[in-house]
Amino acid sequence: MSDHENENKAMTPEERGVQIGAALDAAAQREAAEAATPAGQARDRKTHRGVIIAAVAFAVLLVGAGIAYNVLAPKADQAVEIGGTDVVHSTEGPAEGAADTGEGNGANGVTTPAPDFSMIDAEGATVRLSDFKGRPVLLNFWASWCGPCKSEMPAIQEAWKQSGDEVAFVIVNMTGMDGESEEAARAFLTDNGYDFPCYFDKANSAAAAFGVSSIPQTYLINAEGNIIGGYMGAMDDAVLAEGLRMLTDATATAQ
Repeated sequence: MSDHENENKAMTPEERGVQIGAALDAAAQREAAEAATPAGQARDRKTHRGVIIAAVAFAVLLVGAGIAYNVLAPKADQAVEIGGTDVVHSTEGPAEGAADTGEGNGANGVTTPAPDFSMIDAEGATVRLSDFKGRPVLLNFWASWCGPCKSEMPAIQEAWKQSGDEVAFVIVNMTGMDGESEEAARAFLTDNGYDFPCYFDKANSAAAAFGVSSIPQTYLINAEGNIIGGYMGAMDDAVLAEGLRMLTDATATAQ
């Protein structure tokens, strides 16, 4: 075994996430510098760089990516974490030392069960994330004071309208985070004409389950209740479309 392999084996998933996250960040900076040149601008126009980056970012594997989940077992008292740069990541990948069987979640059968939590719907009823099992879920955490959250809302609204019942949109307001209130959230949604399903984390259940300390954050959860991707930061139309494609492809594969 090489020194490089020994070093990687000794690293924790979180350390690998930080390391690869830094590498992704450096690569993004180099790409941005190249894109600023005349040649880079011409190339971007031809290749639709934003769509391609979104697709590639979703393909980053958990085993060496900037998204590092703290727990791979469904324990309610432990949280899920995202680390690294603001890119979308797939959580699917072959387990260390395991063969790619083609069974289970996606191509490799490695799953990250989504921790369950309770929330309040628009009518005041208590709902649990597990209530949506059987349908793919786009789970998003936001607040009305959060600028990046607000910037992605038009894309979320349009994607929800276009997806119909194919994907369950669970848009969770971080009620109580940094002074956020249900009243402020409802006023923001009404003022902007957003009518996608919104839920309120009034008991801090969602924040605790997913370890939410910064927003926006988005998770892709398949119909079996497993996390297959995650994104930290504001999504644009291309990234959101790629996430929905992942969810619908996962559903089609399972059927």
